[in-house]
Amino acid sequence: MKRLLIAILLLSSFAAAAPRPNIIVILADDMGFSDLGCYGGEIQTPNLDKLAAEGMRFSQFYNCALCGPSRAALMTGLHPHQVGMTQWTGLLTNNCVTMFEVLKRADYTTCAVGRLDMLTAEDWHDPQNLSHHVDRYFGTTGHQGPGNYFANTRNTAFYRDGKPYTIPDGGYKTDLITDFTIEFLQQRDQAKPFLLYMSHYAPHWPLHAKEADIAKYRKLYRDLGWDAAREQRLKRLVESGILPADTKLSPREARAAAWSEAEHLDWEAERMAVFAAQIDSLDQSVGRVMEAVRDTNTLVFFLSDNGASDKAVGQLDKPGQTWRVDGKSTRVGNKPDIMPGPGDTFVTAGPAWSNVSNSPFRLHKQSNHEGGISSPLIAWWPGVVPAGKISPEVSHITDITATVFDVTGQTYPSAFDNRVVAPLAGKSLLPVLKGGTRDGHESLCWATSGCKAVRVGDWKLVALPGKPWELYDLKMDRTELNDLAPQQPERVAAMAKVFEAWQKK
Repeated sequence: MKRLLIAILLLSSFAAAAPRPNIIVILADDMGFSDLGCYGGEIQTPNLDKLAAEGMRFSQFYNCALCGPSRAALMTGLHPHQVGMTQWTGLLTNNCVTMFEVLKRADYTTCAVGRLDMLTAEDWHDPQNLSHHVDRYFGTTGHQGPGNYFANTRNTAFYRDGKPYTIPDGGYKTDLITDFTIEFLQQRDQAKPFLLYMSHYAPHWPLHAKEADIAKYRKLYRDLGWDAAREQRLKRLVESGILPADTKLSPREARAAAWSEAEHLDWEAERMAVFAAQIDSLDQSVGRVMEAVRDTNTLVFFLSDNGASDKAVGQLDKPGQTWRVDGKSTRVGNKPDIMPGPGDTFVTAGPAWSNVSNSPFRLHKQSNHEGGISSPLIAWWPGVVPAGKISPEVSHITDITATVFDVTGQTYPSAFDNRVVAPLAGKSLLPVLKGGTRDGHESLCWATSGCKAVRVGDWKLVALPGKPWELYDLKMDRTELNDLAPQQPERVAAMAKVFEAWQKK
């Protein structure tokens, strides 16, 4: 009996001392719902496809439609308007705490690469403040405009562990931040768990990529075009079980001609070839990182901050001052005489190809229709997350934060230093990751760039800036084609009240 008691006590102590997992969060920038192979895309993403096959994909995961709001929500677990983040970038208010701040004090080694937005509620533009909470970091600490994949620009401050950094000749940002990540993984204290945040620049414009990656896609998109690409993506999404069989394809983007009638097809195909190359390079990065952590106790999340962008950019060089620090001029514009790819150009994918990336949904980044807020989410944690499962759980980017706190054993604080912290908005996904269920959100709301939306159950109310509410039954109409608002004014009014109450939080 005594031996049995000792054995039970030993087992209990071992269970209590179970090692805390490493956490890796990989965030793509401006990547659409169906750009990955494992989400119906034709882009070659074997490493992310493998991650999905060994882990879990989510079919109804939402971000916040825009880079700043999504990053604020991811770092804090609060809704963007609660922490003052209503624009594409900015500083957090004093009523929150970030996962870096909490896990650093919980004796996690912390590392961040790429876009270093909102890692702390202190002024994160200042590298000294980042150093309080992030052990290793490499990337940009705030933007006054877009960056360049091949060169330093005047409106982005680049740092490596607190010291100014210049992109070397031949350097490419996706490769550089991956090299730094591998260095961190090799040099870290193996006795301590780590939090790694890879906030990729890709595939956000400008369309910059390496020639070897672009070459894989030129003929593909010249032959395929945007109409066939959208149709084939939906077909694969249905075949894979991510979307139901009766899902209808949203109409072609209104600003795009039929591919058979479009002009400058070589240039148009090159735009998407470069965009695909950026995602291809990102996938290569994921492969290198996964090779370094494959046999460790690590939870990995992969997601995107918003849907693909339909926007263009104006002139960057100014009289007497180039956009690039090295003095080289930049050719800017979505014009057929500017072929995208090299670092002396600035071209964007445009609405027709953004429409492909967000297939089969409507609209683009910044909108609160499904094309703006629907994101892939892949979760990987061998031995915990069942392989190959697709979860229909309606989930939100704030849930990632809540899950990180849950699996690392951290209680979300009500106060941090001199801050009074607002209650956590996200809900842990751990029960879902284990193959079970959870008590989900009663409602989810969005407010981005004048757009607004609220989802309650399968019903979604959504509006464009200055436009009336539209109402959709997402169980029957995920692509938001049949507006039921005129037939159901009572439901519209009730859901609008839910949105108004959320806005006041």
